[in-house]
Amino acid sequence: MKKLLHLFYCLIYNKVYILFILFSLQCYGQNTSLQPVKLNEYNAKNGLSQNNVNVIMFDQKGFLWIGTDDGLNRFDGHSFQHFNSYTQNQLQFNSIRSLALSPIDEKIWIGTNGSLEVFDPVSKVFHREVITKEENIEDVRKVIWDKENNQFIAINNQGVFYKHSTSKTYQPLPIDIVNINNISLFDGQLYIGNKKGLRKVSYNKDVFNVSIIKQIKNATCFLPRDNSIIIGTKDGYLFEVSRNDEIKVLYKSKHSIKTITYDTNDNIWLGTEGNGVILITSDHKTVKLLHQKVSKHTINYLYRGDNDEIWLGTFGNGFLHYNDKDPFFVMSNASTYGIGLSNNSVTSIAAKNNNELWVGTDGGGLDLINIKTGEVNNKIKDKNIISLESDGNCLWVGTYKEGLFLQKKGSLRHINLKDQNNESIDNDNIWDIHVDEDQTVWLATSNGIIHYDPKKRNAYRYIENKKDYHSLSNNDCRKIYKDVKGDLWIGTFNGLNRYDKSTDSFRRFHLNKNQETGINLNNSILSLSEDENLTLWVGTFGNGLWKFDRKKDAFIPSKINHLLPNKVIYSIEIDKSNHLWLSTNKGLTMYDIKNGHLKSLSIEDGLQGMQFNVGASSAVLDSLLAFGGTDGLTIFSPKKAQLINNNSISPTITSLILTEPHQESSNIDISQEKEITLDAHQRNFAIQYVGLDYNYQHNLEYQTRIIGFDENWTTTKEHQTMMYSNFPPGKYVFQVRCRYRNGKWGETSEITLLLKAYYWETFGFKLLVLTFLCLGVYAIYVAYIKNLKKQRVILDQLVKDRSQALLAKEMDILEVKQQKADLIKDTLEVREKELTTHALRIVHLNTLIEQLDEKLSELQKNPHDFSPSKINSIRREIKRAENVEKDWEYLNGLFAEVHRPFIDMLHKKHPSLTEGNIRLCSLIKLNMSSKDIAAIMGISQNSVKVARKRLRKRLELSSEENLEVYLLNLGREN
Repeated sequence: MKKLLHLFYCLIYNKVYILFILFSLQCYGQNTSLQPVKLNEYNAKNGLSQNNVNVIMFDQKGFLWIGTDDGLNRFDGHSFQHFNSYTQNQLQFNSIRSLALSPIDEKIWIGTNGSLEVFDPVSKVFHREVITKEENIEDVRKVIWDKENNQFIAINNQGVFYKHSTSKTYQPLPIDIVNINNISLFDGQLYIGNKKGLRKVSYNKDVFNVSIIKQIKNATCFLPRDNSIIIGTKDGYLFEVSRNDEIKVLYKSKHSIKTITYDTNDNIWLGTEGNGVILITSDHKTVKLLHQKVSKHTINYLYRGDNDEIWLGTFGNGFLHYNDKDPFFVMSNASTYGIGLSNNSVTSIAAKNNNELWVGTDGGGLDLINIKTGEVNNKIKDKNIISLESDGNCLWVGTYKEGLFLQKKGSLRHINLKDQNNESIDNDNIWDIHVDEDQTVWLATSNGIIHYDPKKRNAYRYIENKKDYHSLSNNDCRKIYKDVKGDLWIGTFNGLNRYDKSTDSFRRFHLNKNQETGINLNNSILSLSEDENLTLWVGTFGNGLWKFDRKKDAFIPSKINHLLPNKVIYSIEIDKSNHLWLSTNKGLTMYDIKNGHLKSLSIEDGLQGMQFNVGASSAVLDSLLAFGGTDGLTIFSPKKAQLINNNSISPTITSLILTEPHQESSNIDISQEKEITLDAHQRNFAIQYVGLDYNYQHNLEYQTRIIGFDENWTTTKEHQTMMYSNFPPGKYVFQVRCRYRNGKWGETSEITLLLKAYYWETFGFKLLVLTFLCLGVYAIYVAYIKNLKKQRVILDQLVKDRSQALLAKEMDILEVKQQKADLIKDTLEVREKELTTHALRIVHLNTLIEQLDEKLSELQKNPHDFSPSKINSIRREIKRAENVEKDWEYLNGLFAEVHRPFIDMLHKKHPSLTEGNIRLCSLIKLNMSSKDIAAIMGISQNSVKVARKRLRKRLELSSEENLEVYLLNLGREN
């Protein structure tokens, strides 16, 4: 009875469930619309190890990890680093099935087709985790942790394993199921998906209670949310299960759902097998993403990253990147979104309604694009459409030398138009079209301005008349613009013209007033637009951006002209923030009029190309802008585009490259390091760094320096590697910072470098060498001192011997000198005695002479006493006195010999002295008295006094000077 009741219950329950599913399918998934989406592709051509991507994950540093069927990849937005079984850091199995980041130590857990491995980013080592003794592991599907850091591991062929946060071993859950597809945690319970049904496991420590939800089979993927869990199945169902196990079907398809995620707009993304990506919007609409890389492809994995990004791992196409903040959507003649444009060169644009856009091409005709679905319909084929104007009810189409067309109510007709001179306009280039309030049409052509009235079917052509200054300034007209005041402006290849309706004439304005006549490229005007301040902005062909001063009727060059990447301004559009958008030959430029800020955008930022076309621009959907160029169409949100590269960013130091002679360079991961040590021979190295930006890395510029080596920052705009060589040993700090171009520098990243020295460069070695040198010098010094002492003893003895010899010689010399001095003294004494003797003799002779004189005087007085005997006596005395003069000569010579210095000095100081003066001086020198002098000289004593006085004058002595003292001292000075 109980079995029957249970069977009845199951039958009723399943019927209700089936009815519920059918009802749900009527509510969801019936109308699937297409939505073109812009995706960036990365595959093996970019450096990915293999194109089958099974799982994607960011680590705590911001690196992107990609698991493929041939190894693990780490991506930094610039380059890939590979990990597999044949690299230095080896995995044991190459096919990656799952990735998880440990909340405990931030290690990376890698589930492969045959093992569970753990990678330590710090040590760069892979470690195989032993879960079960059985070796035949097949596909580790998932590794997860709950809030208490309890760990669950799902292995396809062995079930689910559990490890308590305090335990070191794994235990299998008491559930006899295999062929595990996936597991997830929601509301404190474990959900396990396999072929037979969905298991829900509640647990407390090591106690597990299992219940089964049989209605959901083949669950492949889970998406836990606040109040429910979203579940995708192999059968193509998407379920939502509440906390109370209420089940709701959100989507049904014949294609298996392999992966689920959600975006910031609360849209659920489904990755399917063979059917690309499906979006379930927050208002329960179903949208299929339109892109040739995903539309009919298998999506293995969807991962939501930071900054509103979704990463798509595909089967065979690598991985794709969707950025919700990317403002640009690009279309070309490629089949990215199905049927592409009829021609790549977009020459004109006009909005039809909020969803559709008219696009004129160069040779491909006219296309109608649904910007929501990406659908393209070619309405006019094989024509050069260079201008479009839509007034809601009809579309005016201007061509290159094929005339004017009108598209109205789905039909297209050619306007057979002739001017007042009956000349057709079919051979003119219709560069621009403006429909006035009175429904008349103004055409800017290569041969003047044509004003066409459709009601009257007549046309009037305005052309240049060189004799009439109020005619057009030039016939080649490129732009017609009507401002808020109702003035009609015409841009020509030689200046700007303002149409005066009252006089039906024009007033000319030139950028260069000195060249108002003749065609001047600097006066060529291609584009016009008016901002919310009623300023008229003028774009030129090669002369940059200008604004027109209405009060002065004069042009003012823009302050940003020197900053523009290109000065050819093909088109000007103004967004709702009053920013100017300028199309040029080098991309798009945004000009913030209020603060003067300039932002230039290129292909790398998301444009279709760098070169744009004249007049190919339009506002779309009140919030978008569209520009056409030679490589397609760009539609974008100005609000989002203004936010590009506005944030600061800090770079990550990724790797160290060591280069050694005759060896291959080695690349070492240092992304987790704060300090690295280099051996002495590792003096040549390079440091790699990167700003982890996966969208606009091309706009980054870097500054680097090494503290302790560089004085200033070194700026690089493209390179992400700095090379160094021949560094001296020591401690250095490498610093790097980055910014988006013209932005603010972000925080500085740094790493410490310790460069080891060769043994001969170390302090210890130098100290040892210095010690040996000092010891050597000391030994030499000791030997030297010892030798010096020995030499000193020898020298002292030699000196002593020689001194004694010299002393003996000196004694001999002194003895000789003494003997000589004694001899000289004796000689001088003898000479003095002789001198005195001779002086006395002279005195005696003088006395004899006086006696003779007296005798002769007596004979004279007494002649009678004269006798021969007396005469003989006198004669004998005279003979004795004959030698007096000779004695004087001898006396002078002897005096000169004894007193040579005296005589020399006397002659030197007193050269005017006579022979008599010298004799007197000699006698005074001999200390003779006046009486002796008188006797020697044979004069009276009075005559001696007179002679002495005369001598004093001759000697120029003063009255105070003593003659004897003077003469005695003379000759002693030397």
